[in-house]
Amino acid sequence: MRVGIKLEIDFAESDAYRSLFGPHEALDFLRRLGVEAAETPIGPETEEEALLAHVRKCFEAGLRVSLHPYTERTPHNPAFFSPDGDNLCRATHQHFLGFAEKAARIQQAETIVNVHPAAAVEIARQEQVARSVEFFRWARRWCGEREGAVRVVAETQIAPVAGETMLRIGDGWDELLEVVRQSSVEACWDFGHAYMNHVRLGRPLDPPDGLLSHVAHVHCHDVDREDHQPLVFGKVPWERLLGRLAACGFDGTVILEVPAEHFLAAGGLESLVRSVGELKRVVA
Repeated sequence: MRVGIKLEIDFAESDAYRSLFGPHEALDFLRRLGVEAAETPIGPETEEEALLAHVRKCFEAGLRVSLHPYTERTPHNPAFFSPDGDNLCRATHQHFLGFAEKAARIQQAETIVNVHPAAAVEIARQEQVARSVEFFRWARRWCGEREGAVRVVAETQIAPVAGETMLRIGDGWDELLEVVRQSSVEACWDFGHAYMNHVRLGRPLDPPDGLLSHVAHVHCHDVDREDHQPLVFGKVPWERLLGRLAACGFDGTVILEVPAEHFLAAGGLESLVRSVGELKRVVA
């Protein structure tokens, strides 16, 4: 396994990242901690030139980059996917996959694109499941034509709470397994999302064995009043969960998916150092 961290394209210009790393050069500091990967959020507004410059900078520092599109509440989301006609979701994700193909050439390694399944308000759940399957089948075929340069995975989503009308496909294990099996892609297990679904709705924290064997990517974070927190609160049993994956032969990337602001609120750079150190200990 390799340990990675969430890293925005503009981290070097971000006030939050500057406050977090202080006098340290961020990439050099992360490499000295033992971080080997970075996951970068992207969206419809992402400019290719800026993203690829970011990938080069990370690669030169020794970090392998994966991409994480965010499209919820937009027509670019897989809830609106169609393989026919001039479909905005398909066009947008074709750009994303194209970014990943170019990133793979820079990194000389496969690039993972971690996508949330469909999420929408006014589309029936089973229709969203069907569109998610259709979307990931299309994406898998696209990746297959690139001979392993890009791999798409489907992420565990966080379930809506009372009063929230959004439906998110893959917020339950059986549904995520249905999407994964029918589309023949692999999964990203988000520990924090699974924990929130468990404590708020009583859903199982651990996926069934049938899904566990399909996990190719991990988001690891703790929970305080909300998720995406440093590993300092002791709520999410992430060490046990990684142990289950290791027993299944998992050898992918574990992303510490924590925004700079949450590290700052939880103790600053020390919370990052502690989180990475604990992850490295368990991975080793």
